[in-house]
Amino acid sequence: MKQHKIGIAFSGGGAKGAAHCGALQALYEFGITADAVAGTSAGSIAATMYAAGVEPIDMANMFATLDFRDLLNPQKPRGGLFGSGPLVKHLRSIIPYQNLEDLPIPTTVVATSIERGAVKFFTEGEIAPRVTASCSIPVIFQPVKLDGEHYVDGGVLLNLPVSALRDTCETVIAINLHHAETIPYRDRIASIAIRSSALMFLSNAMIEADQADIFINIDTSAYSAYDLSKVETLFHIGYDTTVKVLEEKGYTRTMPVQSLQFAHRPKRTSAVKELLSRV
Repeated sequence: MKQHKIGIAFSGGGAKGAAHCGALQALYEFGITADAVAGTSAGSIAATMYAAGVEPIDMANMFATLDFRDLLNPQKPRGGLFGSGPLVKHLRSIIPYQNLEDLPIPTTVVATSIERGAVKFFTEGEIAPRVTASCSIPVIFQPVKLDGEHYVDGGVLLNLPVSALRDTCETVIAINLHHAETIPYRDRIASIAIRSSALMFLSNAMIEADQADIFINIDTSAYSAYDLSKVETLFHIGYDTTVKVLEEKGYTRTMPVQSLQFAHRPKRTSAVKELLSRV
């Protein structure tokens, strides 16, 4: 018998991670809870917040009230265009635990080691820098140094971390956000880096999807990974998709549809568009 009954694997996706919140709300209303979680990039934020006991709507509202201006620290280009300090600081403020091993639910954060060219499964150590490492898109963000190694986004090698849970969980639910939409070509470093990373993430996610017992493939192709103005819409897409998959799998509700209150932030010009358009 395996150690855990249900595990949830969360893919990366940037601002599209709000769809994870909707998926979690649907799972909650169907009485499905995880005994272990794993996440890559934005999925590592969802995984750690879920493990910390944060409700899906509260998680979504944290996305909704966030402004990328507070997280981007432009620097003289070295290993990346932006430093990681502001994200580390922000994560420390929103996750009510310090270390991964302190979380009530076993949690795996996935990153990629630059030196070894290998996936790293973090299951202990301080949460904020490890999640930041998992979110550090190559070229865009400076790699994060941990224990003598440099780490970038886990999605480079493992964007949908089903294999992090497969050996220990009887049932693995995989929530995937990446889709290959068509976009115009832009002859800029940042645009090419972001697009290349997205394609890498997509290619390795499909291999992992085959190992999942329940695959929730949320179509977020119409939305940007760097636009936090669509949080409520993405929440509902994640919710509706998950409800449909669960019903098709024969699951039934244990509670009615919940009435949820979304937070809204003042509309501001996208800091990401401003900053990335210059490089």
